[in-house]
Amino acid sequence: MLTVSTDDAISLPPLPGSVATEQLRELVDGDLQVLELELRGAERATIAAMSPYDRQLREIRARLSELATERRRRERAAHVAQRASVRDLAKSGAMPSLDDALAAPDDLFEPATRLTDVHAFLASGGEIGFGFPTRPGTITFTDGRRQQQATTWGEAHALSADGWEPGAPGIPGVRVHLAGSRVERVVTGSEVVLDPGEAAKKGL
Repeated sequence: MLTVSTDDAISLPPLPGSVATEQLRELVDGDLQVLELELRGAERATIAAMSPYDRQLREIRARLSELATERRRRERAAHVAQRASVRDLAKSGAMPSLDDALAAPDDLFEPATRLTDVHAFLASGGEIGFGFPTRPGTITFTDGRRQQQATTWGEAHALSADGWEPGAPGIPGVRVHLAGSRVERVVTGSEVVLDPGEAAKKGL
């Protein structure tokens, strides 16, 4: 692959060429592996040279995070394809996980539903709210490099459909707090289950 030229190219190890986030979806798994191996090699070379240029290290790690995000998106899509739709789960009285609900093609809630109005629970028990106790009702998403906040179900579902996943660059997961308390933590989307409410269970 072509290397990227920088102002400090004469003193820095070569950096593999960038691949746009949208193009990653068109690559087969083998190509993703090649990209990862090249980036890992560039990272080792940069560290070995004791380079003072943190910019290159940040770029490498951001791309690795993008690759990891794309891998997890594919894994989620593969799992969801083998399961019933979230509305079918809701009608049966089951509570789908946040991961399943976000990855599914159909909406579990009306797009305008505020995240503060979504009843969520830890799979292990206990009602929770999204975000910090002092700033409830948000889920942060990342594409491995950037991050955005969703405050409605429609925003969260759209970001997930675009390949973004809950978390911040390098820190995957959903920040939640126990309902009625200031206790907060970061959990995986599979650890959170959603109550669709009576209307969804009836298919209304």
